[in-house]
Amino acid sequence: MSTKDFLEKDYYKALGVAKTAKPAEIKAAYRKLARKYHPDANKGDASAEERFKEISEAYSVLSDEKRRKEYDEARSLFGGGFRVPTGQRPGQGGGFGGFDLGDIFSGAGDAGGRLGDLFGGVSAAAAAPPRRTGHAGAPTSRPRRR
Repeated sequence: MSTKDFLEKDYYKALGVAKTAKPAEIKAAYRKLARKYHPDANKGDASAEERFKEISEAYSVLSDEKRRKEYDEARSLFGGGFRVPTGQRPGQGGGFGGFDLGDIFSGAGDAGGRLGDLFGGVSAAAAAPPRRTGHAGAPTSRPRRR
């Protein structure tokens, strides 16, 4: 089982039990569903075989106290599914709590847009053309001070 499985699959739903179900309830639900969808009872039925695999996977996680705890923690951390913000949807705030990555990278043609603001103009100084120097390192654009 990978972390991706934990995030994408709802094992409680697969067994038809509540998240607060006790081990005996999980076992009873598994046995009932396993009998119903077992490949021997459904010869040649690919969907029943797939469902049986799903049920077995769910039971293997939820029947093990340590794995069940890990599963529950992963699901609560990511709210039942991991979604990478792809943009603002109608009626929702932007990803990352209203923070828009486009604000940083907009105007990439002007030396990084607003990214230069983060560094207090350092990027603007770096983007300035180099000064030409004359003999002994003196700038040619200004008269030499004595």
